[in-house]
Amino acid sequence: MRKSHTKIAEEARRLYLTGECETNREIAVRLGVKPHTIGRWRREEDWDELRRKVDRRAAEMFVEKIASDKVSLNVRHYRMWELLLANVADDLKERKVGDIRELERLAAILDRAQKGQRLAKGLSLSGENEEAIRAQAEAEIRRVIDTFIDSVKEHVPDEETRDAIRRHILESLPEEENAGAGDARDAVGQ
Repeated sequence: MRKSHTKIAEEARRLYLTGECETNREIAVRLGVKPHTIGRWRREEDWDELRRKVDRRAAEMFVEKIASDKVSLNVRHYRMWELLLANVADDLKERKVGDIRELERLAAILDRAQKGQRLAKGLSLSGENEEAIRAQAEAEIRRVIDTFIDSVKEHVPDEETRDAIRRHILESLPEEENAGAGDARDAVGQ
């Protein structure tokens, strides 16, 4: 009797964690037990937290898979562009090119190959890398924050309200490793 009870509890947990059944009632009907029994098992074993962990891990694995696939694809693309460039170089060594249209065609091939290699390496076509783009975005965010702070200083006469706004902003901003003098955190309080 105990073994079948344990197996039912395990099956109930599985049904909930996999999302096959969403409610205690659905699980109870499926397994032929009372809904309050399912509710008790759910509370005792904290199925909701287990499900959040399962969902979080599934999402992490999905992101890892996408990143891995992207890296593999980029490596293949980079190798293809390398092969194309090697073939063009070999072709140029073997023959003399005198026609300007032929040179323009080769220049276009080389340009596309270089752009393909930059993209395969995760670089932008303009020469910026991800870190430079991120730095630009952070600078823009900082500019918006500074504009907001200046506006609060100018248009909110009540010092207590300004202080409440400052505290709220500071709590919502992520901590910066290199926060120095004169940054937005100092300016909000002034």
